[in-house]
Amino acid sequence: MRMHRFGVAAIATALLAVAGCGSGGGSHGARTVTWMSWETIQTNNAMDAAFGAFTKSTGIALKRQEAPNADYAQKLASLIMSKKIPDFFWCSNTEEQTLAAQGLLYDWTAYAKKNQGIDLSKFSPGSLDSWYAKGKLYGIPTLANTYGVFYNKKLFDKAHVKVPAAGWTYDEMFADAAKLTGRNGAKQGLVTQWPLLTNPFGLAQYSVSAGGQPLATTATNVKQVTADPKMVEAAKRYATAIKAGQITTPDYAYNADPAIPAFANGSVPMLFGGQWVAQTMVDDKPSFEWGYVPMPRVDKNVQFTESNGVCSPATLGDPDQVWKAISYLETNVFNETMRKIPVAPIAYQPGSTGYFQALEGQGAGPKSMAATIRYEFAAPVKVQSAFLDGWATKALNILKADWNPAIAGKTDPAAGVAKTMKEINTLASGS
Repeated sequence: MRMHRFGVAAIATALLAVAGCGSGGGSHGARTVTWMSWETIQTNNAMDAAFGAFTKSTGIALKRQEAPNADYAQKLASLIMSKKIPDFFWCSNTEEQTLAAQGLLYDWTAYAKKNQGIDLSKFSPGSLDSWYAKGKLYGIPTLANTYGVFYNKKLFDKAHVKVPAAGWTYDEMFADAAKLTGRNGAKQGLVTQWPLLTNPFGLAQYSVSAGGQPLATTATNVKQVTADPKMVEAAKRYATAIKAGQITTPDYAYNADPAIPAFANGSVPMLFGGQWVAQTMVDDKPSFEWGYVPMPRVDKNVQFTESNGVCSPATLGDPDQVWKAISYLETNVFNETMRKIPVAPIAYQPGSTGYFQALEGQGAGPKSMAATIRYEFAAPVKVQSAFLDGWATKALNILKADWNPAIAGKTDPAAGVAKTMKEINTLASGS
């Protein structure tokens, strides 16, 4: 099961709908906290059951409001407009920043500083940073996305190539892709299921690992981006590998639905993607041994930080009991739920115990996932996987027109990177 991520169209539609509207919320009945998620029926039912112990010990009932997974953004917008928003609800980081800027979200800063129920020091390094807006905490990160490379050990062994491991390098990744291309029926050595690897954020991760600079110092209020020389170096390396047919093109990752089944049926040596791919592997029970390794490094261990979270309306009626419910969600509900349905790790590390136990109780592939995600969570240096400002969704057209051809070697990589940065700066400065 893949974690929910709002599509560009859904974000735009929802945020246009809520702009300028007041928020509902408030008390929904004595000792009752209402909430809403975009999870599946199975996951929601497991969370409902896990909240049972909380109700018994506190007397606070939890009432979940039904919401569709596919049209969650529209549902949320309509509830805000009608002032019927639940006491806490699943929200993307982008949405949290936008709603906070409109004054529609509750500020949890004072509660979080008390370290009661939730200890801020126990979040994965870097995971809280983008949930602040002007120094105030408007959302609590929950389910995290991690990114790395899935590998087919059988194809590596047949090609007499050493399987990757945590701490592997970009030199090794490019070399492995070259060695595995065309071997044992594999068209490319490395297939990208998600565009992050070869987009500006992926190359910024390379840059920071090599001692260079990120695109920007924050994910919000970005007015200018820069391309470090190390990013240009990475662009040239990808262009060479993609032109040689060793790595799929950047455009492929935007329409890569066949990539996961191709990996699951054993025809892809390496697949870049998020941890959600593992659910397909577990369900399909492939005939080969697979593993999962983190983002490679040039020098330093640098990983992505990305998570969804929970937010509350600014007009919240009883923040004390809602904070207790959110705290219990982070520390208990996620552990119980992810032990049964390992969807994703939790940014609040005490809440990931159940997830890791579920993975470590399975075969070699899931066990390698657990080890890799622990490694990524512990990485002291984190970079963003996206910008959260409203202009960022418009940058996709710039990537398709200028960035992708350069990274694919169809145009000069250095010139393409420079042009992309210039056009993004024009877009960002005008926002």
